[in-house]
Amino acid sequence: MNQKLVESLAQIILSLSAEERQLLEESIQSPIAKEVKEIGERLKRFEETYQMSSERFYQKFQAGELGDSIDFFEWNTYYEMYRSAQLQAS
Repeated sequence: MNQKLVESLAQIILSLSAEERQLLEESIQSPIAKEVKEIGERLKRFEETYQMSSERFYQKFQAGELGDSIDFFEWNTYYEMYRSAQLQAS
């Protein structure tokens, strides 16, 4: 990344008031928070359908203890996306 650009951005951010910094932070995190929420809702539907937490499902699926249902591959993918999005949000 361009060093001058980074320095300029840092100066701009440092010149913001606390309220402006908070708004900036919220606008950056908002898309990630929305993604986490949407994926969480999909996970909840799988959990209700299969009566199992996503964490427990993931452990069993990774251990090869479940079948090859397309639902399981989809659930696995959403769980991995959810974990990744949570890490980005923190």
